[in-house]
Amino acid sequence: MADTSLFEVARQTHEEAERYQQALVDILIQSASSTAPITHKEKLKRSHKASHILDRISDRFASLDDFYRDLSGDKAREFDDLDGSSSSSAAAAPHAANSDSADPSAASAPEASGSHSDAFSEFYSRLNRIREYHQKYPGAIPDAFAIDFDALEGGSDQPGSSGAAAAAAAEMAGSGIDFLDRMFSGEEMAGRYMDLYLHHDAFLNLKGVKRVTYLRYLDDFDKLAGQDAKVPDEAKRTDDYKKYLFELRSYLSNFLRKTHPLSNIDQLEATALAAFDQDWDAGKVVGWEDHGEAILNASAKGKGKGKAAGDAAAGAAGAANGNGIWCEACRRSYSKQTVYDAHLKSPKHQKAAQRLAASAGGGNGEAKEGDSRSTPSSAPNGEMERIKRQTKAKSLAREETLIRTLGKELEAIRADTKANVERRAALTDRERQAEAEAAEEELNNMAATNTGGDGVLDNEANGDEDDDDEEKIYNPLRLPLGWDGRPIPYWLYKLHGLGVEFKCEICSDHVYQGRKNFEKHFQESRHAFGMRALGLPNTVQFRDVTRIQDALALADKLKKQGKLQAEQDGDAEEVEDEHGNTYTRKTYELLKRQGLL
Repeated sequence: MADTSLFEVARQTHEEAERYQQALVDILIQSASSTAPITHKEKLKRSHKASHILDRISDRFASLDDFYRDLSGDKAREFDDLDGSSSSSAAAAPHAANSDSADPSAASAPEASGSHSDAFSEFYSRLNRIREYHQKYPGAIPDAFAIDFDALEGGSDQPGSSGAAAAAAAEMAGSGIDFLDRMFSGEEMAGRYMDLYLHHDAFLNLKGVKRVTYLRYLDDFDKLAGQDAKVPDEAKRTDDYKKYLFELRSYLSNFLRKTHPLSNIDQLEATALAAFDQDWDAGKVVGWEDHGEAILNASAKGKGKGKAAGDAAAGAAGAANGNGIWCEACRRSYSKQTVYDAHLKSPKHQKAAQRLAASAGGGNGEAKEGDSRSTPSSAPNGEMERIKRQTKAKSLAREETLIRTLGKELEAIRADTKANVERRAALTDRERQAEAEAAEEELNNMAATNTGGDGVLDNEANGDEDDDDEEKIYNPLRLPLGWDGRPIPYWLYKLHGLGVEFKCEICSDHVYQGRKNFEKHFQESRHAFGMRALGLPNTVQFRDVTRIQDALALADKLKKQGKLQAEQDGDAEEVEDEHGNTYTRKTYELLKRQGLL
């Protein structure tokens, strides 16, 4: 429009906020009242839509709050222009100056009529501008508010997003690729699992860490301090560790925001940081009780005389923590008192003690005779180094605290990730290829569903109808569900022989589908527990035995065979010689024939 009043903008903002609220209610009701099972991907998609709508509602109410507070005074000036009081007051000033002796009652009538005329003149002035605009643009389409759900999915309207990113998102959306597939990597499976392979490689490259498998790393990536810490102190002194913490914390925070779009992650992090600040001031942060003096100050060892003060402080801190006894002359720590007392008599210690005493005496003489300014300057330098160490230690401890907090929130996804890694490790190359082909086929089906015959995206109504059809999963054969919540292909079902059921009485009559699952369960905890309950070892001899009676009979048979074999080998009977030494019958006869007995 040519000119839009501030009050009209406020009215439109109120309307948009109400329309967004109604759209949010429709999404939440649709999720709650759906009778068909909702897949993980569809549920996450609706949550992201609701989150984007909440952000837009918040932006609208923030604009309305600024409008009603009127800190800039624009609303008051707009109101004065509509009322005509601004122009009438300006015109009334010279009139009052020229008629000081005039009757006040006589002046009130022209003033009132002037204010009304000014108000109407402002009204007609704006009306003329509107008419001129429509005469200039006769085919202009009126502004109509509509919610663009495609923009909500793509997230191109988010604050701070660049034009290039928005164009790329729009191009990929036009190609039929779902916005969740653009948001997550292939390993994450639309937010089902975490992808920490890069962070695992960075962890293995840290100084002094033990090499662990990816499965073990999933359990231990948040164990960074305390007794269960998997990172040595020498690694925490490096810049690589700081970079590793920052990248790991950023990934966990972003992943939690993507998988829980309706959760207040900022509030979670703020609460964790507030508790961290209190514990840091009280010296209760796990692993950083001394504010990093024992860890970071030890990095100054072995760097020359300029680092001697840092070495002594690190050794004293280690001795205070019970890590040994520090020798100032030898500049090393001893684990036991006896070792420390013994080394005092060694020539090496005596020479080091003499050098220390000589350097201390010479330093005092130089301070007295020469430059006396060197002694007081050492105190500020030491204080600055201590402040730098504490600042670095606090930043590292803060990142570790956030990683532990985010790790607790992602505990369920962590367990699912471990299970998925174990499952994929047991797959053959043919099965992995079959999974990749199934995922590609599903992606093609989704692209064909989202686009029409001419390659143009369907409209909103058709999209809603397709979503309703997709929610009703057709599974008459009762095929097992895959990672996406849909039945697996029938050829894959036949390939693995999942139609054949195997019942194991030792596992409390548990039924396993497919020969592969049946063979694998003999090494699982359920079958091992059943064997221990029967008092039998879970060895290879009992493989493929599922009945309790057969397992007990096999155990008796193996026991009898063992005794018979021992008798045949001559190991069952034992004899003694004249000195009381015990031998088997076979060994005794062999030694006797050789004349050794």
